[in-house]
Amino acid sequence: MTFNTKYLRGAVKIRISGLMPERFINLCIAEQILLWGITKKDEYLIAWIGLDDYFRIRPLVVRSRTKVKAIAHFGLPFAVKRIKRRKMLVAGGVLFIILLNILSSYVWFVDITGLKNISEEEIKAIASQYGLKPGAVKDNVNIKSIEREILLNVPQAAWVGINFTGTRAVIEVVEKTVPKQEDKAPAHIIARKDGVITEIIALAGQPAVKNDDTVKKGDLLIKGVRPEPVPTVNEGQPPVIDAPREFIRAKGIIKARVWYEGYAEAELTRTIATRTGNRQMSVVLKIGNREITLKPMPTQLFQEFQTEIIHKQLPLWRNSGFIVESSITIYHETNLSQLDKSFEEARDEAQSKAMQMVQNTIPETAQILSRNYELLKTPEQNLVRVKINVETIEDIGETINISQ
Repeated sequence: MTFNTKYLRGAVKIRISGLMPERFINLCIAEQILLWGITKKDEYLIAWIGLDDYFRIRPLVVRSRTKVKAIAHFGLPFAVKRIKRRKMLVAGGVLFIILLNILSSYVWFVDITGLKNISEEEIKAIASQYGLKPGAVKDNVNIKSIEREILLNVPQAAWVGINFTGTRAVIEVVEKTVPKQEDKAPAHIIARKDGVITEIIALAGQPAVKNDDTVKKGDLLIKGVRPEPVPTVNEGQPPVIDAPREFIRAKGIIKARVWYEGYAEAELTRTIATRTGNRQMSVVLKIGNREITLKPMPTQLFQEFQTEIIHKQLPLWRNSGFIVESSITIYHETNLSQLDKSFEEARDEAQSKAMQMVQNTIPETAQILSRNYELLKTPEQNLVRVKINVETIEDIGETINISQ
């Protein structure tokens, strides 16, 4: 008998006791009553028997002078019996499934993704106008029509896709990439930072500096004026320039040597806090503007501890401004220990910090020529201080419009 057959017909676990429980087993075999899972425990036997056969064994029990007691059961007949005794529970479960199925056929949330420059309210207004809004029936929503209307009414949208995830409708929007308009207003090129000019190529405008010139931040590098035309020369008369001076937008490449300086320090001995696993906490519940202390702050805190604050807020109900949140403060007990480093380790750490600090200010396009580290003397025995000087070559030009 397979497991499925046993489950459909039902089975009973029985305990057989008496002077000779084996005689009962032999009688069952003779009557072609199937027993399985037979085990011996103390002075009695345990076995499984089909539910139909269970009602046939009474004469065999009398003949074998044994006692048989049902101690467990399983199978579909028993499940049906339990369901009949719990009609309200079954009815509630069926009703819940029906309601869940009905509610899942509606749209309860509308989310929009992919927006950068387009207003979310604009997309929601169009979707709502054509039927996609909280409370709408999914089958009544014409997705293709709404996608088309959004594309027609929002010129900045390049593609729109709508899909349903449970009771949530997700509107995916891909915005058009608008090419950046080139500024054609007249402009000079000035120095973005101090440096020594190594190369200057004026593509438009007149150079105001030359190689090896030292410039300060804000100095003029390329003038935003059209190069002066060659003057016309007439015999016996001075040169005459016919064209007026014209402002243009200066363009060019101006590379210069630039120097950066950074400073950092590292400790030879550092204190490390390690959590022991012991902790205390306080809990405060905030309902609107009112605070309720559910668990007050401990009166005696650990000698050494770290504080962790966790804020949890219930989601707002629709457009209600009613806020319910909890604030949990956890005090972790810590043990303090000292970590000692060699002078070389501290020096390398300080150099790495100094270089990282300088690296954050150097443009990615800059070419690094040299790095020089200098150990600084300090009265503190626990500190190693390092200064770094970095030399680069980079484009220092910055365009500023000309106010005419």
